[in-house]
Amino acid sequence: MNLEFLISTVVAVSVAVVGWVIGHKLNGNRDIRNKQRELRVKYLTDAYHTFMELGRNVDILQNYKDVEKAIYFLHLFGTPKLIELCNNFVEDLTTTSKSNQTEMVLEIRDLIRGELGLEQIDRKFKLLKITPKNEIGKNET
Repeated sequence: MNLEFLISTVVAVSVAVVGWVIGHKLNGNRDIRNKQRELRVKYLTDAYHTFMELGRNVDILQNYKDVEKAIYFLHLFGTPKLIELCNNFVEDLTTTSKSNQTEMVLEIRDLIRGELGLEQIDRKFKLLKITPKNEIGKNET
């Protein structure tokens, strides 16, 4: 009788330990994926903000360090398509001193929305730039 009790106890404890190990491993993997997603979204959001600001302000010299950093983030956290768009942006900018970042910005936005589990939205968007009355004409002198 004691042998049966011992066997059932050992089996129950073994199942509990194996379950705990598996649960711990799964939770650890989930935590790692969540942290990776959090970092990716943070840096892609920073890059998105930089390129949106660049679109509002034609003068890239004003925030060139932010643009350089955004390029680094895109190469680190971007998809192959986003990296290709980023490379095209850099190539255009370095060869012609002009570049259009709209497709890249849309790709960043779609990637961030995907990472956050948000539905994809129309690829058309409208931006707003407000110039306070006291700043109108300041840059023209």
